[in-house]
Amino acid sequence: MTDAKRSNIKRKVAAAKSRNEARAEPVTLADRASEKAVEAKDKFTSFARRHPIAIVAGGLAAGVLISSLFRGSPTRKAGRKFGRKAAGLAAIAGELALAYAQSAMEATREAGQTGAEKLDDWSEDAADYVTSARNSARETGKSIAQALRDRLN
Repeated sequence: MTDAKRSNIKRKVAAAKSRNEARAEPVTLADRASEKAVEAKDKFTSFARRHPIAIVAGGLAAGVLISSLFRGSPTRKAGRKFGRKAAGLAAIAGELALAYAQSAMEATREAGQTGAEKLDDWSEDAADYVTSARNSARETGKSIAQALRDRLN
C-alpha cells in the first residue's frame, strides 16, 4: 500500500471520527434536555417491563392515596364499606402475581434454552468453518510450496 493511499485512509477515518463525535455531542440546552427526557423515559420503560406488577400496584396505591384526601371520596366510602373484603382481594392479587411470575419464569427458561441451542449450533458452524478454512489454507500452502519447488528445480 502506498503512502498516499495510507494517508488518504487515515484522513477518511479521522473525518468519520469527527462526524461521529459531532453527532454525539448535544448542541443546545434543549438537545441536552431532550436527551435526558428520552433517557428517563427509557429507564422508566425498562423498569416497567421488568416489574409490571409493581407499576400497577404503585398506580393503584397512588390513586387510592390521592382519592382518600377528599372527604366525600368514593375511596373513603368504599374503605368503610369493604374494609373486611380487603384481605380477600389481597389474596386474589397475590395469586395473580404468583401466576404471572411463574409464567414469566417459564418463558425466561424457554428463551434461555432456545438461546443456548442457537449458540451451540453457531459454535458448531463456526468450528466447521474454521476447520474448512484451515484445510483450504493448508492445501493452498502445499500447492504454493509445490509450485515453488517445481520452479526452482
